[in-house]
Amino acid sequence: MNLILNRRALLRAGLATALLLGLRGLAFAADPARPAPLLLLVSLRGGMDGLHFLSPADDARFNAARPSSLIAGNGHPLEASRETDFRLHAEAGPLAEIWRDGRMAIWPAAGMPLTTRSHFEAQTLMGWGGGSRGESPVREGWLARWAAGASPAGAEVIGLSVRGGLSAELAGARHAVAVASLAGGVAPPQGEFGAAMLEALYRHGRSPVAQAGRDALAGLGGLDRRLPRGADGKVLPYQPAAGVDYARAGTFGQALATAAQVAKLSPSLVAATVDLGGWDTHEGQPNRFAERVRVLSHGLAALDADLAELGRPWTVLVASEFGRRLRANRSEGTDHGRAGVVFAFGGGRPFGLGRRFGPWPGLNAEQLEEGVDLRVATDYREAFRQVVAELAPDRAPAFAPG
Repeated sequence: MNLILNRRALLRAGLATALLLGLRGLAFAADPARPAPLLLLVSLRGGMDGLHFLSPADDARFNAARPSSLIAGNGHPLEASRETDFRLHAEAGPLAEIWRDGRMAIWPAAGMPLTTRSHFEAQTLMGWGGGSRGESPVREGWLARWAAGASPAGAEVIGLSVRGGLSAELAGARHAVAVASLAGGVAPPQGEFGAAMLEALYRHGRSPVAQAGRDALAGLGGLDRRLPRGADGKVLPYQPAAGVDYARAGTFGQALATAAQVAKLSPSLVAATVDLGGWDTHEGQPNRFAERVRVLSHGLAALDADLAELGRPWTVLVASEFGRRLRANRSEGTDHGRAGVVFAFGGGRPFGLGRRFGPWPGLNAEQLEEGVDLRVATDYREAFRQVVAELAPDRAPAFAPG
């Protein structure tokens, strides 16, 4: 009884997600002679208004549907289309620079093929790579399936969620851990006693949970041993590349810094997830949205600079569960819509998708979905497939589009 109680106490202390969610993986190994690629997924939770982030600034129908405060008319021109003056939000300057460098791809009207405006339904389907209610959910997230084929053999950590528990995209991955911060180390609670107890609990088990426990202990232990420490044994603060400032992006910047630190400590890390919430802007959108774009842009710019010398190919993929309505509401906000923006950028090698701009369906009345929404012109899975195929062309896509 005491053993069970101690186990529960340890799990409640924060190890539950790290130990119990990495339940399943696929037995594929990448070529050990080549450095492992890294894919970092940034999920913009809440449904980002893609039309405010990336505006067709010279479209008369668009300008008639919204106040100027919900249009990026004074933003950064992309020169992505001969027909339309697309502009990134004024606070997205660092991202516009990456686009001009030829290291970014944008799909301006991507989304779920299923017509849904439910945060829960869309995020759940996107977690495992689904597209309709008729599909049978699978046990692994799409990123877990991809990571299993892209990771090197014998890896201690291949997946990371910078949060309190594994993201849905990494659910089911073996050798995946959830770590909110490395500032105090990642040793189990109660020190050596806790580690010994957990090791004893999972040492001889044959269940998926026991295997996940062993994998998580190995991964966390390996990370903890690699962390630089001072003479007093305390973990030293992370030192990013010279000139990199994550502080301007607040807690989002801290999460990205953790992902970068793990990527440098663990060459086997091939998949990581970070969330940025606050995009559900039904009212008072102009100032709230500008603040979110500022945080997003400064955080990603810092990450881009920090990973410049990583020594292996990497890509950052950014997506939200859906976009917002074309027409603004009466509260100077926008309601749940359909298509939104997906974008990706990369480093560590020439980015093969550089300056790719996806199809634009237009905003004429007959082009809108149900007469009110930007129509989905690119299945989000097709955008994701292009990203992972460019990063690791010899790895099978995690899901087939359509």
